[in-house]
Amino acid sequence: MDEAQALLLAWYAEHARPLPWRGTRDPYRILVSEVMLQQTQAARVADRYLRFLAVFPDAAALAEADDERLHRAWKGLGYPSRAERLRAACRAVLAAGGWPTSVEGLQALPGVGPYTARALAAFAFAQPVAVLDTNAARVLCRRDGLDPRLPRAQLQERAERALYRADPIAWNNAVMELGALVCTAQAARCALCPWRLHCRSRGDDRRLAITRSPLRAASPRHEYGAPRAPRGAGRLVWALVHDGGRYLAWSAADGWVLPGIGVRRASDERPALAALLAALGGEVLAARFLHGWYEPAAGPPLRHSCYRVRLFAPPAGSALRWWRPAELLALPWPPALLPLAERLRRYHRREARLPPPAAALS
Repeated sequence: MDEAQALLLAWYAEHARPLPWRGTRDPYRILVSEVMLQQTQAARVADRYLRFLAVFPDAAALAEADDERLHRAWKGLGYPSRAERLRAACRAVLAAGGWPTSVEGLQALPGVGPYTARALAAFAFAQPVAVLDTNAARVLCRRDGLDPRLPRAQLQERAERALYRADPIAWNNAVMELGALVCTAQAARCALCPWRLHCRSRGDDRRLAITRSPLRAASPRHEYGAPRAPRGAGRLVWALVHDGGRYLAWSAADGWVLPGIGVRRASDERPALAALLAALGGEVLAARFLHGWYEPAAGPPLRHSCYRVRLFAPPAGSALRWWRPAELLALPWPPALLPLAERLRRYHRREARLPPPAAALS
């Protein structure tokens, strides 16, 4: 063990947060925590993790879960497809008669990618592999003066070289904890860092700024949504409700329309959609922002937002109808919704050739 490794491990022993998944080597419980932590902060996950395990204490219990029970236990964590992939992985483990222990074997499980496979190998099976999340990448880029735009494979290789192989569990947790508590994206608290005398970025505001999110800097950038709304702009929010490859529309006086409602603020969008769909007999399972655009108007432009929505159970009624994508896109769309129609057309470009949208779904 070199001096830098000893300093970090001593710091971690004193400052580690008592997160509930750190006290187990059970691969099922570690997998649950890793899936929950994808795109969700640890503080928000902790209580839900324990509640989820109270319902599904092991892989066999989760493998047998039906959709309703699974999604109700997962509710509040977002991205429900993560729960479905977690269940699929448990079913694969049971079918195989046990858990694989290598990175390659773990990555062969449904929904388990390179990062999660390494986390399982390290934390459940103490394999000497480095777990590289955003926090760990930031710490290593700052300490070693690395270019944050390096491809992930090269950052991973540097993480492997830094690894304390005698105790990969403590080491990986320590590096990530340092990035979460001290060497954060918002502020580098260098005076509290056990590596302050070993860090090439200490006191260099420029390097600290460009190394906030190394893994994002190394990935292609994608632009989503629309620019910030001008002051005074009105808002309309739409629900693209999907189930089994179909989309929901309801009957209005002049045709079939997507469920939509006016709101005052961006923070009102999801609650308003949930209330609207509840009035139609549906309970929202997940609502994920899909597309945003502006409609020119005489005054401030009208802001449109569309969310891709899943429900716990599909509602039914004489005023509701489910459409295949080609059928929905063949309906007449009002000019204000043509940006959404074009977005859907690109999404379903692999389907049968679709007719051009009519100028005027309202």
